[in-house]
Amino acid sequence: MVADAALRSLLMSVLEPVRSDPFEPSQPRGATPLPRLARPDLAEACGWSLVWVGVLSVGVALWWDWWSSPWVAVLAPALALAGIAGIAASWLARTTRARLFQAAGLCTTVCAVATQQAVQIHDRVRYLTDSAAFDQTAAHLLLHGRNPYASSMSSAARLLADPRGMWTYTATGGHVVQFSYPAGSFLIDLPGLVLGFHHLVVDWTDLALWLLTGVLLFALLPRTVRWLAPLVLLLPIFASGFSSGGTDVALLPFLAMAVWRWDLFDVEGAGMARWSGPVFLGLACSFKQLAWFCVPFLLVGIVIEARRDGRRPGATAARYLALVAGTFAVLNAPFFLWDPGAWVRGTLTPLTQPLVANGQGLVTLALHGVTGGANLRLLTLASFFALAAVVAAFALWYGHLKRIWPALVPVSFFFATRSLSTYLVDLFVVLVVAAVSVRPPPPTPAPSPLRRSAVLGAVSVSVAVVVSAALAFTSVPLHLAVVAVQPGADSSVRAVTISVHNDSGAPVVPHYMVLIGRDSNGFWLPAPGLDDVIGADSSATLTIYAPRGTAHPEAGTHWLVQAYTSSPLVVATTSPQTWKR
Repeated sequence: MVADAALRSLLMSVLEPVRSDPFEPSQPRGATPLPRLARPDLAEACGWSLVWVGVLSVGVALWWDWWSSPWVAVLAPALALAGIAGIAASWLARTTRARLFQAAGLCTTVCAVATQQAVQIHDRVRYLTDSAAFDQTAAHLLLHGRNPYASSMSSAARLLADPRGMWTYTATGGHVVQFSYPAGSFLIDLPGLVLGFHHLVVDWTDLALWLLTGVLLFALLPRTVRWLAPLVLLLPIFASGFSSGGTDVALLPFLAMAVWRWDLFDVEGAGMARWSGPVFLGLACSFKQLAWFCVPFLLVGIVIEARRDGRRPGATAARYLALVAGTFAVLNAPFFLWDPGAWVRGTLTPLTQPLVANGQGLVTLALHGVTGGANLRLLTLASFFALAAVVAAFALWYGHLKRIWPALVPVSFFFATRSLSTYLVDLFVVLVVAAVSVRPPPPTPAPSPLRRSAVLGAVSVSVAVVVSAALAFTSVPLHLAVVAVQPGADSSVRAVTISVHNDSGAPVVPHYMVLIGRDSNGFWLPAPGLDDVIGADSSATLTIYAPRGTAHPEAGTHWLVQAYTSSPLVVATTSPQTWKR
């Protein structure tokens, strides 16, 4: 006790001279206290300053595009001046919560993003992703009375800047030629085509949807944090991505509305929130499959909220799911009835087809030669285990995770074979809306035998994730090595000779790609007539030839060879190579 008292006395003597605010200026005793911003206002002023810095940076960047239009030459300095004035106003304004100040920030940001991205779209001739080209092709086919799901998307090649580098390839040596998204993804582009627009209609529509998402986020946020909406609107990972072929933006405004006050579904006196959540969720699911992965979280949450309010959990969840399915059917049922098999095959393509690996998740260790390859089916299994684990965690620790559950969804994609950056970051807007609009979460229940068993089950599933992922990187039957390189004329590359060893008990037919820096131009093929089968427990040395026009990398650039097989579904790689002159 004496030691404790001495320790407290020492701490008080050390801390007593320290002011509560280290930035508060010192002043003589008896002097009138100096005015200073309250702590919340200080944080908000910093946030709005960042918004105006973003506007200023857009104005500076637009200076380089003065040649695209006389209006750009005027808007560039205007936005730069607005950014400078906005930064000053963020600190001089009596409060940053004034409606006029916040509206000016939002409107200027919308103008800046719209101008910058419109210049980029206007200057492009073709799409930069096959998903955007597929959407316009599907909408065009529907306008001419043809079923997009029963038609080939091969004609989308004419809309792509570089089809070979933009197709979604399959492990069987081909690429996806069937429309592979729910119907809403192309129905939303129909108005543009009907009105006579044909130049990159999907990119223009997606830009409009991103601006709408920013305005919606601004409207749904409390005034104290509304600066976050224009700041997110300016972020290049969203603004540039969504206006250059990132079609996932189509689901964001609907998914944001789906999670707005989602916990008030079927609650008396909740107004629009009583029914709107599942309707908007059904719409979001009608655009991209990414929204499908939010459904189990919301169903679990609805069950817990119903039990908390004394309502029947099963009946409440059934009504919620019926509204989701009914809304989804409104847009998709006509195409399902038109050709059920084609619609099912197309819509489930990302989940059922053996697509080549891609993305910024765990699979990058295989794609960039760190592990020498991966078993893609085991990685897919790990991703489903990860989804089950995070849904279980959401149910078990609901009090902690109720506000931030959209941050759990990308965990599953991190382990998936196609963990594209959009899957990992797109739900940030949804996370913010969910976090600020729901009721305070209930406390986490006290430990009980049933709860302990559930926790043990969740831990077991998490272990299964780790085991599946570890096995995926250690069970690759193919081993590749580069033997020689044949440069072509000028700056091209003609062929690469590789050795391939198959240590499995069955013959395999690999399909080869060469990743040069960030680029891959499709499959490289052996010489016609050569046997491309690698026998069981055998090796072969073969030469694969580059697609026409493949340029060699700059000196010092890393490159490697990838081999895909569909049975088993694996990718194998050489070690990274350095291109020498």
